[in-house]
Amino acid sequence: MRISQQQPESVYVPDLPRPVPDLHDLVLVSTPDGDLAHPDYPDAALGAEQVADYARSAMTAGGHLRLLIDDGARHEALLGLVAEQLGCDVLVAPAGASVDLIDGADGAVGEAVPVDRASGEVVDWALVQPAGLATTLPGWFDLVGGLVLPRTGLATLTLPEGIEFVTGEDFVTRRAAAAQLGQGHPDLVTVAVTTGGGGFRLPAYGVGDTAVPAGLGGRDLAAALSEIQLYGGDLRLWLRWPDDPAERHQIGTEIAALAETTGTTVWAPAAGGEAVLLRGCRDLGARDRAGNVTRWQEYRPPYARVKPRFTTDLDGRLVPAAGPAAGSLDAVTVVSTRRQSPTTMRSRYAGLTAEQGSALLDLSLLADGRLALCYVDGSCLAVDSGVLRALLVNLGWSGADLLLLTPVPPDAADGLSAHLAILEAELRVEIWSLPPGTSVVVQDGLARAVDGQRRPADWLRAGQPGPAPTGSRWYTDDGCLLPVRRGAVRPTVPAPAPLPAVPAAAAPPPHRMLPAPSPYRVAVSSRVDAAHRVPWMPENPLVNTEPVRLWLSCPAPPGRAAVEGIPTANLFLVGDLDGTQVAQADPGAYLLCLRVGAGCAIDLSSLGEVPDDVPDDVRRGLGDVRRGLGGGLGDETGRFLLPAAWLDRVHLLAGYRLDDAGRPDGPVELPAEPVLLRCTGAGHGIDGLPDEAVHWPGDGHPGHAWVVLPPAPGVPEGDVLEAWLRRPAVRAGHRLARVRLDAGTAIDVAASAAVLTGLVSVRTRLPELLVAGVDLVLPPAAYDHARVDQVRYADGDHWRQRGARRVDLPLSALFESDPS
Repeated sequence: MRISQQQPESVYVPDLPRPVPDLHDLVLVSTPDGDLAHPDYPDAALGAEQVADYARSAMTAGGHLRLLIDDGARHEALLGLVAEQLGCDVLVAPAGASVDLIDGADGAVGEAVPVDRASGEVVDWALVQPAGLATTLPGWFDLVGGLVLPRTGLATLTLPEGIEFVTGEDFVTRRAAAAQLGQGHPDLVTVAVTTGGGGFRLPAYGVGDTAVPAGLGGRDLAAALSEIQLYGGDLRLWLRWPDDPAERHQIGTEIAALAETTGTTVWAPAAGGEAVLLRGCRDLGARDRAGNVTRWQEYRPPYARVKPRFTTDLDGRLVPAAGPAAGSLDAVTVVSTRRQSPTTMRSRYAGLTAEQGSALLDLSLLADGRLALCYVDGSCLAVDSGVLRALLVNLGWSGADLLLLTPVPPDAADGLSAHLAILEAELRVEIWSLPPGTSVVVQDGLARAVDGQRRPADWLRAGQPGPAPTGSRWYTDDGCLLPVRRGAVRPTVPAPAPLPAVPAAAAPPPHRMLPAPSPYRVAVSSRVDAAHRVPWMPENPLVNTEPVRLWLSCPAPPGRAAVEGIPTANLFLVGDLDGTQVAQADPGAYLLCLRVGAGCAIDLSSLGEVPDDVPDDVRRGLGDVRRGLGGGLGDETGRFLLPAAWLDRVHLLAGYRLDDAGRPDGPVELPAEPVLLRCTGAGHGIDGLPDEAVHWPGDGHPGHAWVVLPPAPGVPEGDVLEAWLRRPAVRAGHRLARVRLDAGTAIDVAASAAVLTGLVSVRTRLPELLVAGVDLVLPPAAYDHARVDQVRYADGDHWRQRGARRVDLPLSALFESDPS
């Protein structure tokens, strides 16, 4: 639109285009220096605040702004600030384009369109979004052929694997949040919706926010989602529960109706909470109103699958129930990647060691740069600090700085840098990564960063290029990351204070050196907030209603137990109120003192007789608990069972060394961290797996599996033999045997991992086996009973069978001689 410059003293009334609903037109002109100016004062340049004030005087509440000025996009930076102050989008003509009016019908004023001055062609309007909320997502209008066209239908934005319902009032902020949500699990549909009037709000374009109906039901929302394939799948709701209890109850009813109508399992934050966008992983987390992690609540339709596919993790995110496929590989503390096979990675990191005070990681990287874990179901999801911390601790980490060995493509560098900066702040450690386009080679046992020409490269702190920030504990020397002060290791478990010197004529130690148990009986209640996951226990056993101090014997030194986990054969511990009694019952061992939160300890004295379905291995795991009440599980001294599922609220207090008379030395102060369990000593004989591991075959019938053996006879190294249900890839120089296994002979790796899903306090070897793709493990006790019926040999890319005859001999025979 060609606007003639008027003098300040004249009244300026420009021709405005035909109005567009929800769009406010504002005329500006250019100063002689090319700045923006009010039409009545063409020589006075306007700043962002002045343009915003001028716009407010012409705008009604709500809506967006269009500036009628040539080359408006030249002022994009300033207009971004204007849009931020107004909380709306700003439409302007692109640079090099003038604003013209199209003649309307019957001589009426028509549309305003940008026209490129060089070509004379109509071009589209440029969209300027608020500076702090700018995205690549579209605006409230369709911009087609130079026209601004109001959209019709429901007001929505596209989410990764989902949809968001937005109102004109919250459009800009919701769009910015939608742009931050990263790609998640491919089988999880996300629907963002607001609530009101005991139901959902489904706004439409062209309808004022006050006219948007509230209180729409689950069937209405199902109809709005009819174009999305939902039946048999999983849907999560990105919403905030209302404050009113009656409305919350009604919302729960409508979510159940949504699940029934669509035939999908619907997940929502626990009632009263909300789903929030987590900064680092760019995923949704369930939080209560105080910001604490809570769980996702499941609403299942009729005839839904028996077991849910998803569960809530430590960060409050909805993740695959089977858990992450992660484990250690030699010196690399955590490996969770499918870039290479375990054999290739083992060769890649052969001879690699970690500098003291550092831990090595090799994880996955998503296309947008977020650091990710691979899960058992085949998905890769961005990792957040809570799960990463628990996984690290579970695999032996004790607070060291992290060195990421994952290659970084150039187009993922910015996303990784942003993610690592948040993880570093939340984990309170330094995180170092490779520069984009470089790789790792092993030199003198250290990870050396090299570029494509094998030249050394500098490691990056939290993905940031340039020199390491002042105060960093590490620096790069010839491509290797070295400590600033060599030999200085960050303490993880405080060392025990030196004991005072004992006089030569010291008096004999008193009979009791530990605090006496409380003379009052621990109050118990049947209220249980979360499943204990001990299958032979009643669903709602009696638990402590107040925090309690418990004692237990430990075969490992307290400092080691704090870092590696308390050794146990089962997925529970048994603690006693009387520490002296525990110490005298197991002299020469160690004694641990635990602080147990309310509702985390099951009162064994309340259970009476041993349930009939308690497995024999569990009876052995309970040890001497069965005393005092005629064969029951409890006794009068106050013994409690601590399930692994509740150990996040059980903390270490102190540890003691016991002499041969059961008298304690110390104490050794321990970090007040949640208790960890380290699986060892189980009845099946496989170290690193609990007694609760799932045996295979489990249907009472024999089954067949494949095992790979070295070419020369000899007992396999280690305490297990790995096996596969399908014929594994060829290994040069090895033998392949098919074995017949009786029921319960082997351990099912995937099924056992599923049993442990969510038990982040338990350290096992299952993650490493999952990463290696192992299906089964055989304990040495099975070698004499497993029958071999086929033996094959590696021949190029195939396993070849010598001759056509079958064999029938115990597996242990292959360790002594070659059956061929």
